[in-house]
Amino acid sequence: MKIYHYDTIDSTNAMAKRMILEGMREGVFLAEHQSAGRGRLGRSFFSENGIFMSMILTPERFSFDQGFLTSTVAVAVCRAIEEQGFKVGIKWVNDIYFEGKKICGILSEAVSMGAETLAYVVGIGINIGIVDFPDDIKEIAASLPLDENAKEKLFFGVLSNIECVLSENKATILSYLKKKSVVLGKEIRFFGVKNGEGIALDLDENGGLVVQTKENEKIVLTGGEISIRTK
Repeated sequence: MKIYHYDTIDSTNAMAKRMILEGMREGVFLAEHQSAGRGRLGRSFFSENGIFMSMILTPERFSFDQGFLTSTVAVAVCRAIEEQGFKVGIKWVNDIYFEGKKICGILSEAVSMGAETLAYVVGIGINIGIVDFPDDIKEIAASLPLDENAKEKLFFGVLSNIECVLSENKATILSYLKKKSVVLGKEIRFFGVKNGEGIALDLDENGGLVVQTKENEKIVLTGGEISIRTK
């Protein structure tokens, strides 16, 4: 798969989406910096130092459940980071945590023309090295202490693990997600699609977060955002 490497770009996801509309169906876009990195729900993604990459995926080449794509890629990224010797966990649904702080975010998007889905883009941002985080996120964000050689190794490890995990069965992926979850068993707040508080109990067969609410109702979250409550 061809790799397109940039010093600075607006957003690797945005570039990948533009290229899909121009006919591209395979490729990886890697940037040293992003001037307009994006996270979920239209939020900006701080992109000062790290691995900022997007990968074009099509069902014709890879067999994957589109609704389960973000969780699948989270498993791949988690495995790649652990291969570098770091113990990390997954915060439902798209963040990787290291020592209690976020080091990586994942954004999956479908690119369509009319009613036809042309391809999917998976964006991954991993903070690496010395990062001067803005005040509003410095208490919750962190970076991996890697040098340039290890950074390159991690990038190729992510690519390799994505290709591997896309061929795995869902039960294996779910098992790993549960094992590496930093959410299960914790008190959480949830907001977006639904709003409330409760305890994260489990992941269902589609990766949805099963929650026992404060009102003693069992619900399954399939979207939105969560935060882990701290005492």
